[in-house]
Amino acid sequence: MEVLEIINTDVLVIGGGGAGLCAAISSRKEGAEVLLISKSRPGRANNTAISDGSFSASTDERDTPEQHLSDTLVAGRWINRPEMVSTMTLGAQEQVENLLSYGVPLQKKDNGKLRIVSLPGHSVARNVVTEKSFGTDFTLPLFNFAKNLGVNFLAGVFVVHLCRNKHSDIAGALVIDPARQGLILIQSKATVLATGGAGQIYSQTNNAPGTTGDGYALAFRSGIPLIDMEFVQYYPTFMLEPSLAKTMVIYEILVYRGGARLLNNLGENIALRHGLKDPSAMTRDALTLAIAKEIKEGRGINGGVWMDLSTIPGDKIKRFQKFIPRGLKRKKLFLVAPVAHFFMGGILVNERGETGIEGLYSAGEVNGGVHGANRLGGNALTEAWVYGDTTGRLAAQYTRRKKKVFSIENLQSTIKDLESYTEGKKQLSVEEVRSRLQHLMWKKAGIIRTREELSGLVSDIEKLKVKLSDTKASDYKELINKLETENMLLVGKAVALTALLRKESRGAHYREDFPDEGGEQWVKNTYIKGNEGFEMCASINPKNKSIVIERLGR
Repeated sequence: MEVLEIINTDVLVIGGGGAGLCAAISSRKEGAEVLLISKSRPGRANNTAISDGSFSASTDERDTPEQHLSDTLVAGRWINRPEMVSTMTLGAQEQVENLLSYGVPLQKKDNGKLRIVSLPGHSVARNVVTEKSFGTDFTLPLFNFAKNLGVNFLAGVFVVHLCRNKHSDIAGALVIDPARQGLILIQSKATVLATGGAGQIYSQTNNAPGTTGDGYALAFRSGIPLIDMEFVQYYPTFMLEPSLAKTMVIYEILVYRGGARLLNNLGENIALRHGLKDPSAMTRDALTLAIAKEIKEGRGINGGVWMDLSTIPGDKIKRFQKFIPRGLKRKKLFLVAPVAHFFMGGILVNERGETGIEGLYSAGEVNGGVHGANRLGGNALTEAWVYGDTTGRLAAQYTRRKKKVFSIENLQSTIKDLESYTEGKKQLSVEEVRSRLQHLMWKKAGIIRTREELSGLVSDIEKLKVKLSDTKASDYKELINKLETENMLLVGKAVALTALLRKESRGAHYREDFPDEGGEQWVKNTYIKGNEGFEMCASINPKNKSIVIERLGR
């Protein structure tokens, strides 16, 4: 394999979603030369772009950042890192002003004030919404603003390795460019990871195709711990009608605000059946678990449940029409089911998005610590804006202290490893390995978990790793597919190990063999670390800071 080109820049941003675009803009505003690279077109085909176009910020006089922080900690069942939550809630208002200045069309009332809506788990209305209530309302203006500001872009590339210099600082990245059939070395003074989550490790997900956990894998292989990887949020209502396009059905609008019902095959109201009488209690973790139990206990319909729109008043039906999936033709009853939606866990960073390695910062869903055991609706994009802006600014400031790009490590061994990926026996295709992993993750580390299934999953993943090593990548596209699948296996194992370690149910993590929240003794975080050979270890860090190591799945 040949290094076709060496590119030098001050700041390298990896990821073209909301966090990456905000990081690129703030770095450029600080005067740095910025290159943003991404697997897909920046501003499209990422989770920000396909979001519902809303985020949380305390813009109303009846609200405060402190109350926003309190609601977030309650929803996260107290294992959030409070200093990180504080960064998010205190910085949210500034990001409202930033987004408006970048050209993002936020909805306003007749009096000129921002229109805000209420979502479950928030004690007051604090979710700001865009004109079309869709994610590209954010990402396309952000991309255009960044481009006009002078940010450079390189799309369609895949990051293989974070490079270090002679001081062991991160000094750029080695990437595959499948269009040019070769490698590109990007040398930078500072790097921001904004690679998103890993929803694609599950067979049932509403995530964009590229969310394969690449940032988690890059961080882990660089020696950075991962935190709280057992906490995966599932969205409770995704369209299951076989004749219609798969799409998210926003229950916060149709059920919480509109009055629609979710029904089992007996016609029973699922929310009421599971004690969710107060609509504000219908947080994503609670409603998802209720639906999953109905399906598992035989009261589902073809793997889903009914959403009944007949109880929504006529005036609201007209107002909410754009949130009702197209193609229903006035149908008031249709099937929905939960899907993997968001990773609360991720890279261990401090309240400024610093990773502990000089020159490397991290922002957005790839980070852990803000959301704890369960994320409130709207907080994902708030985190992306605040931490994107913060890390981009810090990265640019760091480059001013670092006068030049130091020569990086010898990459011959890394390139030789890549070449070995084309020498497999191809007993299975990469697609078959990936599909098996996705099926196993949904079955054994999905909404309802047990020790038996999680332990089996760890063993299953080890076998799939062997099978993946036997596959052969015949071109650069297949090579990227194989590397992505390797990252997915790494993340899947991290989820399984930490889910085994947490012997309780908390937030989005539900253990059928430990169905209750474990109390104060479980207000602690889980960690995934690697030894010198990158053998994965799971640990618990209680609040008293003593470390208990359990090695699992050996």
